[in-house]
Amino acid sequence: MSDDILGLGSDAGGDDPFAGASLKTGKKAEAPAATPPPADPPPADPPPADPPAADPPITKATTKKLLSPKEKVMRLMKRRAGVDELPPLEHLMREKVGTTTAIKDVAIFLGEPKSEVLQDLAGEFSARNTINLSAEIAQPRVVEVGAQILQAGRVFQPIMVARLPDGRLQCTSGRHRLAFLALAYGSDAEIPVVVEKMTENEARDAVVYANDCRRTKAMEKVEHAALKAVDGDIEADQDELYTKLATTKPKAKKYCVFSVLDRGLPASLDFPVSVSSSRKDGGLTTISNISNYFGAACLWTKEMPRKDFDESIKSAVGWLNAFVEEAQKVEGFEPKQHLASMTLQAVGKWFQAYSSTNKAPADTDIAKLAATIVGMGGIGRQKSDTTYMAIGKAMK
Repeated sequence: MSDDILGLGSDAGGDDPFAGASLKTGKKAEAPAATPPPADPPPADPPPADPPAADPPITKATTKKLLSPKEKVMRLMKRRAGVDELPPLEHLMREKVGTTTAIKDVAIFLGEPKSEVLQDLAGEFSARNTINLSAEIAQPRVVEVGAQILQAGRVFQPIMVARLPDGRLQCTSGRHRLAFLALAYGSDAEIPVVVEKMTENEARDAVVYANDCRRTKAMEKVEHAALKAVDGDIEADQDELYTKLATTKPKAKKYCVFSVLDRGLPASLDFPVSVSSSRKDGGLTTISNISNYFGAACLWTKEMPRKDFDESIKSAVGWLNAFVEEAQKVEGFEPKQHLASMTLQAVGKWFQAYSSTNKAPADTDIAKLAATIVGMGGIGRQKSDTTYMAIGKAMK
């Protein structure tokens, strides 16, 4: 059978309707579907947006002026006085008579005050005060006096000034008032002051009597008592000072304090002593406490010669220096308890009783006493007799 009859001619691309058909199904074969290209990956999520910028903090617009130290002091005085503004200077000084004088021409500062405000003010004054001793002008006192003047609305007491032979003007009464007026109205301000011609010793005498009428610190009181006794002669020798000042037992204590702390005679203390009870200046004890110690430790009679009394002071000072040195070595030492007035008075009694046996306390006794005092704890307000009895029992 020929290929033509079977329709299997050599030309498969003829007109045969079954050309290209599947032999099994007779259906036209389909070309395999092309593999589709890989789909593009879904777009990446966009990065998180930056958080919105925080709103700037809401602040109140401020117009508050920064005050200088001097302005703060003046504000404090006005607040205490209950006033908003300073009155005219002429109003404060009304009905005052005297010599019209620039405030800065009157010497009121001894040296350099502690306060920054007063340091600046002192630089505006032409001379230093030489008739007062250790009583430097203090800012708290200026604030107190200034507030009183502003509240009263006037300066009541006249300001007293000494004109020395060399022409210098020295304030004998009213230094804190002048400091206030200089702060408030300027050191160039002119006010009426009462001026008297005096020698330097007369001016010092005037200061002593003027300060009898106001509160003074312990050292000021001692110095004023000493100068008052020698008529203002600061150069008076020890014999004259002793004869004129140590006329009673309380005044004998003042002689001790003035001689030791002001002149270093007949001996000096080896530790710091504060002029006030606050001890802000770093003292281990106070002048008043030292005075009480001397009153108990140093035996004095009216008939006692000065050299004998000075010898007892020297012994008491040397022993107190040793006691304080030993006490500082003991754990638990507290100056406000163990160098308090009552405590030192008891210690002074014990020293006087011990030394009356004509021998000085041994070093071992001093160390034992220091340990005993510190071991008593908080005895600062305990009666001196109670502490003295406890010392006696411990030291047997």
